[in-house]
Amino acid sequence: MSVQADLSDEELGLFSTRVERGLASRPLALEPELHRQIVADLVSRVGNASFYDLLDLGPGATDAEVYEAYERLARIVHPSHARCLGLSGKEGVLKLLFERATQAYLTLSHPDRRKEYDGDLDSESWQPGPRGESREEEERQVARRYYIKASILAASEEYHLAIELLRLAARVDPQADYYALLGQLEAKNPHWLRLAEASLERALELGGGNRAVELALARVRGQKDVAATAGDGTSKEEAPPPSGLKRLFKR
Repeated sequence: MSVQADLSDEELGLFSTRVERGLASRPLALEPELHRQIVADLVSRVGNASFYDLLDLGPGATDAEVYEAYERLARIVHPSHARCLGLSGKEGVLKLLFERATQAYLTLSHPDRRKEYDGDLDSESWQPGPRGESREEEERQVARRYYIKASILAASEEYHLAIELLRLAARVDPQADYYALLGQLEAKNPHWLRLAEASLERALELGGGNRAVELALARVRGQKDVAATAGDGTSKEEAPPPSGLKRLFKR
């Protein structure tokens, strides 16, 4: 794209310092392996992604949504994560992603820049995704993106929306990773313990023995036993409340 906000080293440094302070007070809640997967996914598509794609926004996103999306992404790709991701000496990968995310934010949060940028987008830019692939492979790619988005949301403690995305991902392409994270998030609500148990059992069926999942399942079963003994009614299931899925997937 020819239209984007100019970003000086000083401005980039200010954004980087602010995000790093936020990470110090509220660390990112992502397992290193999952964090690496998310970064790898971003690297694989950053070259062809529009600013909307990069921030996972639709063209009608509000200023508040642009800000929230930038905060989520900036916290994940901040260069300070290089060591824990095994990227020591290769910080340039994260610096590139952080700079691109910041350019996206500065462009989409400024009305005139955004209007000019929107005018520069061709029709296909609004509909990113696999081209020339089989329907099955395309569905797997979509499910993977749901999983990545859900992981990012979970790290920001936006659990309800993350759960919805994981349920969609698991329905489209059942994978042990999807069910494992789904079960762990469902277990955060004492009313969803049966759902969590079923999800974790499914993760073990699909992925075989996994110590972390086995421990999570044991904890859920223990919580269920305590709730049943106490007779406090926490075993009653509730449906997750409506969320902003339409907002996330406007494209």
